[in-house]
Amino acid sequence: MENLSKQSYWNKRFLTEDSFEWFGDCSRLYPILDLYLKSSPSYLLLHLGCGSSSLAEEMYKRHYCHLILNADYSFGILDKRRSIKENDLFLIDWFALDIRTMPLRTDYFDTIIEKGTLDVFFVGHEHHLWNPTEELKEKIDLILIQISNCLQSNCGRFISISFQQPHFRRPFLAKQKYQWSIQVHSISDGNESVEYFVYVMTKGEQMNEEDRLLEEGKSTKWHWINKKESLTQLTINCVVENDDQYLFDIDLDFDE
Repeated sequence: MENLSKQSYWNKRFLTEDSFEWFGDCSRLYPILDLYLKSSPSYLLLHLGCGSSSLAEEMYKRHYCHLILNADYSFGILDKRRSIKENDLFLIDWFALDIRTMPLRTDYFDTIIEKGTLDVFFVGHEHHLWNPTEELKEKIDLILIQISNCLQSNCGRFISISFQQPHFRRPFLAKQKYQWSIQVHSISDGNESVEYFVYVMTKGEQMNEEDRLLEEGKSTKWHWINKKESLTQLTINCVVENDDQYLFDIDLDFDE
C-alpha cells in the first residue's frame, strides 16, 4: 500500500485527483449541518484539512456561510482547488496550515469544521484507546486548545466529523478549559454498514453534568474509560478493521 503518511504522496496524488470524499457524499451531512448553519449561517468558517473535498463548495452553495477559508498542509491541492474554483464562489479561498501549529487570531472564527483530520492523529493507537498514552492525549490537547482559542468566545462552533465512536472521542473533547459544550450525532451510509459521527462543540456553553464527571474520571455512563488496568483484549474485540477507511492507515509525518 502507498505511504499515505507522506506529504509527497498527497502532492503526487492531487496532481490527478480533483475531488474525493472519504466519508461519502456530502449530502449525508446536510440534515445535521442544517441544524446549526441553515437558519444562522456562519460569517467566517475555517475548514481544517480540506484535501480534495468539495465540502466547502457544497456548504457555500447551501448558504451555510459567507466566507470560507480552506486549510491543508499539501500545497499542491491548495493551488489546484483554487484554480478549478467556480467563478461564483469568490468568497472561498485556500491556504497552507499545519493543524498542530496554527498561527491564527484568537476569538476570530465563528465556525471551524474538520472531516477526518483529527482521526489521523489516532492512527497507531487503535488498540490503546481505552487507555490512551500521555503522548496522544497531549497531542490532541494541543490541537484542541488552538481550535478553542481561534473560536469566537460567544457561541463559536467546532464541528468535527469522525469515524471514532463517542466513548473513545468524547473523553478527549470533554475538558472545561476548552469552554464548550458537546453534542454528538451519528450518520450511516444507505446500507447501515458504515457509521460515523458529527461532534458539535459550542464555545461559551457549559458542558453537561455527564461530561464534567467524565473529565473528573467519575462518569457513571462510561465509568470504565478512566480505568488504568489493562484492557488489551477488550480493545482487540472492539476494533473493527475496514480496508476502505484510509484514516486507519495514516501516521501523519511531514517530509523533511
